[in-house]
Amino acid sequence: MRKTSYESPSADSIIFNIIRNEGSINRTDLVANTGFAKSTVSLQINKLIETGIIQEIKPKKSENTVRKLQIEIVPDAGYVIGVFLGIHRLSISLFNLRMETILEAVYDLESILNPEFINRLIIKKIDLLISEAKIQKKSLWGIGLGFPFPVDFHQGISEAPPNLPLWHQYPVQAIYENHFSCPVLLDNDVNVMALGEAYSGIAQDENDFIFVKVGNGIGCGLFMEGRVYRGAKGSAGDIGHIALDRETKLCHCGNIGCLETIAAAPSIAQKGLEVAMTGDSPILQKKLAKNHKVTSKDVGEAAQMGDMFALRIIKESGKNLGSVLAKLVIFANPGMVVIGGGVTKSGTLYLSAIREEILRKATHIATIDLQIRYTDLQDKCGPIGSGRLIIEDIFSSRNFTKTIEGKFNIPNALQDNNGKFL
Repeated sequence: MRKTSYESPSADSIIFNIIRNEGSINRTDLVANTGFAKSTVSLQINKLIETGIIQEIKPKKSENTVRKLQIEIVPDAGYVIGVFLGIHRLSISLFNLRMETILEAVYDLESILNPEFINRLIIKKIDLLISEAKIQKKSLWGIGLGFPFPVDFHQGISEAPPNLPLWHQYPVQAIYENHFSCPVLLDNDVNVMALGEAYSGIAQDENDFIFVKVGNGIGCGLFMEGRVYRGAKGSAGDIGHIALDRETKLCHCGNIGCLETIAAAPSIAQKGLEVAMTGDSPILQKKLAKNHKVTSKDVGEAAQMGDMFALRIIKESGKNLGSVLAKLVIFANPGMVVIGGGVTKSGTLYLSAIREEILRKATHIATIDLQIRYTDLQDKCGPIGSGRLIIEDIFSSRNFTKTIEGKFNIPNALQDNNGKFL
């Protein structure tokens, strides 16, 4: 028989998370939103105020109405860190408990092949950010990590990265927990980008959407029924290794015709180099002569300048991606498809090619209200999503009491006989 687990949220965690998500709310509205008795709401609010995680403030005077006391989270009661690691770039952001950005930093990287070196570097940069913000390490409540390869989410380790063999089963989560003595979660980069989009981007009103990142590889974050869907081993959404019909190019994973081998940034750059070398594209030919290389960004810029060969490359890449996404749209029926990554700088033609192929190949019922858009968060999507990854976990109904007990000196009046938070 299948085992079923039941999780009953505590009243204090429900009330706190409403306050956290609403930003500012009065007691009357909390009673209405929770369905709890007024006495229950008052008891839990008073308890949370005494810990120091929420506060009750007097609103600004109004000539026409009497404003009720507003309850809100104490933003500097604690902080979380969001880390987003790319192939050539590292982004770190420090957030308060309202998920407001306190400090952020971006670093260029030559390589991430060596996990020991990269993780030492990230820890050093986090320590530096904490120092610059002038907060104590004990005020750090958690760290979220978004890394660019398959991840075993439950174990906090990297799992068989195709191009990064030294990272295989590297104990990422344990390293950071040992250094910072706070909860740490590790997830795939596209999953945390989907979280960033869900809470701060254009998909905030969507309960079901797909986030697609197109960069050096192609990955997909599935946000289904209000949460990231990771699958049994955390590899859900790895659409870059779905094979395209009639394609014979060898992928680094060992298979033939994988989507990212045909449509990701390196493929776009390679095709751009070819038309630059033949002279078919004068714009890219000049780029090659000046920089001794052609990048996918160069191809996108040339396309926006009207270069016919660059336009063809961009459109073909979008069409190939759209062909795979059409199958996902039929299967998952999302309300929105959000495209992120460096390819978003290629202009509207790329998005139009994706949209055209999805509409052509997916069923009418799956596309009738489907929105297909570029992310508006751009490079901030990753670190915001990493921060959301950890803050939603530490304040979840499962972890709320443990978080409060670990971060506050709970008054005796709020403890049971075993010293636990009432």
